[in-house]
Amino acid sequence: MAEPASIAVMRGAELPFRIVQGDGAAGLSLARLYQAADQAFTFQLARIEAGGISRRHRHHWEQCNWVVSGRGLVDTGTEQIAIAAGDCVIFPGGIDHAISNAGDEPLLLVAVLGAGAF
Repeated sequence: MAEPASIAVMRGAELPFRIVQGDGAAGLSLARLYQAADQAFTFQLARIEAGGISRRHRHHWEQCNWVVSGRGLVDTGTEQIAIAAGDCVIFPGGIDHAISNAGDEPLLLVAVLGAGAF
């Protein structure tokens, strides 16, 4: 039997957030926490500051976002959907979307991206 891999812990104060700028993004930071070796999925955090927005984009993989804290607005170009802490948003591949912060505190999302992300 193979030896189990060691457990990795990323402490909150050490999360590898990077600022995303350009293409309409403002106040957006991402922290990639894990990507499966076979790229079957990617696990990351997204933080959108008050007044911030992700850039409008689309991709072929599915995306699932769970709202940890804050309030936001998902804009698909044809509809706008309010989201808040505890909500789960599932984006099929190929759907245009942007997420903006609709509150006064940071909007924090846990994101699981499907196969082929990055």
